Amino acid sequence: MAKIARAGLLLQGFLAFVFLMFPVTGQSADISGPAAPATLTPPGTAQQGKVLTLEEAVRIGLENQSSIKSAQYQINAQDAVLHQQMSAYYPTVNFNNIYQTGNAGGGSSGASSAFDRISSAVNMSMILYNFGKREGSVQSSKYALDATQYAYHTTANNTVLSVKEAYYGVVQANALLRVSEETVKDREETLRQTQGFYDVGTKPKSDLTQAQANLYIAQANLILVRNSVDTAWATLRNAMGVDEYPQLPLDDQLSVAPFTMSLDEAKKAAFSARPELRQFEALLKAQDQLIAVARRSHLPELVFNANWSHSNVSNGTTAESVCGQTLFAPDSEGNVQSFCARRQTITHSIDTFPLKPSWQVLLTLNIPIFNGFQTTYQVQQALSTYRSIKEQERVERQQVALQVEQSYRNVGATQEAVKANEAAVKAAKENLDLHEGRYQVGYAPIVEVTDAQTTYVVAQVNYVNALVAYRLAVAQLANAMGGQ
Repeated sequence: MAKIARAGLLLQGFLAFVFLMFPVTGQSADISGPAAPATLTPPGTAQQGKVLTLEEAVRIGLENQSSIKSAQYQINAQDAVLHQQMSAYYPTVNFNNIYQTGNAGGGSSGASSAFDRISSAVNMSMILYNFGKREGSVQSSKYALDATQYAYHTTANNTVLSVKEAYYGVVQANALLRVSEETVKDREETLRQTQGFYDVGTKPKSDLTQAQANLYIAQANLILVRNSVDTAWATLRNAMGVDEYPQLPLDDQLSVAPFTMSLDEAKKAAFSARPELRQFEALLKAQDQLIAVARRSHLPELVFNANWSHSNVSNGTTAESVCGQTLFAPDSEGNVQSFCARRQTITHSIDTFPLKPSWQVLLTLNIPIFNGFQTTYQVQQALSTYRSIKEQERVERQQVALQVEQSYRNVGATQEAVKANEAAVKAAKENLDLHEGRYQVGYAPIVEVTDAQTTYVVAQVNYVNALVAYRLAVAQLANAMGGQ
């Protein structure tokens, strides 16, 4: 009797499907390997046939991100500082022109006279030797320029990581969109089957309402997932530093490759390549030079100065003493001699031109004796700054080691998670096929199909998330090791 009843159920199911012209099997997502979720095309594709690769997205980010441009300007600014310090090797030349006019008092006589003064002079000054202070300042600026360049590389590496994370975020959203779309199709198919069973009287009303509820839930989830795709694209555009960019298909297969480097090797590579650590090394060298410069402030410096000028003052006067009255008288021998009985002073005015040339050369040796302990505290400040940078470097080194270890272990864990979730997808798909087959012949309740569909969706979502988590872990490990 059981065989006859089972045969009757099979016949009823077959006639119902033929009458309603429904397909025999539902459509489900087929993820056969790690690459399946990444072969999705996002909705609203603006340019058919063109894809956005990860390399292209990174290139766009490096070209357009304002943080990259800002870091480049900082390099240019520090390069200008270096050339400012190098100016100490060259002489300083000034050309001064003075025109002065005024009214000078006449002294005891009370008279006054106007005057004009014109002067043109060329002054030249040059440090001949200052016991290495000049050289130390230049070398410190060179190391500071190196530190700024390493800061630029840090910004570039972080930009690359941000673009990769945003790119994989779009890949993840697209894959989950595909899962949601196939879930809706599956539940639409289940609803059609249930409607057919209900119409012929083989399934109760509760099965039909359950199938409808399942479909509505899947459709609501699809709306949210579609919105997440748009949000992921907005994040990617922001990471690339562009305001507008079409939603092109992405060319990434989310493949899983073995990682053979050991943890110690990864840390060693990070310590030698991380630009943050290289930046601290350059800053320490720069500060070491500043310490030497501060200590040399106790030493003298030899300076050469020279100037050459043309100048004169108009309406000035020159005094000349002349004899106002000459008398003649015989001397003791009877010879007639002349003598000045009354002297007077005659003044002559001076014209502005021609200007009178003058020049001078100075060789100055400046020896510091006491400046209120300023040099002593400058040395103390430079030493304290050096020690502070040293401690910051130690903290950064520890942070780098932590980042490398975390990323390294995440790569291993996510790689194993991908394998486990891939197996879970295959098992969930097989389980769903079995329950759908049983339901199609009217042998299994709809609750079993619903549970199987839910299990399969969860397995697909977990698989997609595991693949993306693996790719993110690889990108973060590359960034932690100082690469891109």
